[in-house]
Amino acid sequence: MQSSSSLFTTSQLCFQLFLSFIKISPTTFGGGYAILPVIHREITDRRGWITPNEMHEITAIAGATPGGVAINIAALVGYRMAGIRGLLASVTAISLPTVMIMLVLSILAAIYQHSPFLEAAMLGIQPAIIALIAYAAIRMHKDVLRSRAAWITFGGSCILLLWTALNPVIVIACGMVAGCLVHYFQWKHAVNRTVRKNGK
Repeated sequence: MQSSSSLFTTSQLCFQLFLSFIKISPTTFGGGYAILPVIHREITDRRGWITPNEMHEITAIAGATPGGVAINIAALVGYRMAGIRGLLASVTAISLPTVMIMLVLSILAAIYQHSPFLEAAMLGIQPAIIALIAYAAIRMHKDVLRSRAAWITFGGSCILLLWTALNPVIVIACGMVAGCLVHYFQWKHAVNRTVRKNGK
């Protein structure tokens, strides 16, 4: 049974998770991938809860599973930090403001749907969202694309996504297989080198 101090610490952490993700939530314009720089800055740089490598792994898992990327990341980070309670606090925090904002925007869009200012604002938001996604990709590539095998997997995935009709799930599965194969051959090479070294 958890002690009262342990429960108090967990409650504090859940509250901090709630505050962080409720602050992040209003910046989720354009979808989950656009929010990645904001999440990285808050969770990794400012709070120091997750290391950059762990954050990249969480991002990869979140992108490879069904559902919104932002919600998936919030769930994984919350569970990593405070178990089920942390997961619930993080998911609630990142979902609640977005739902409220979407309700207000939907009402305004229905009222002012023919306004030239609204159309101009939407046209201005779209390039900014592309820039956010590009920034997240550039930030991740410094830690992820560190080997020839990683670059080959990245290039092959881009080719499959851009010039074939393959489902993205299949592309993700191909990346998983490629990663396992690279790890296997690296492990086999290390074992053979150790055997040759011990045999001398």
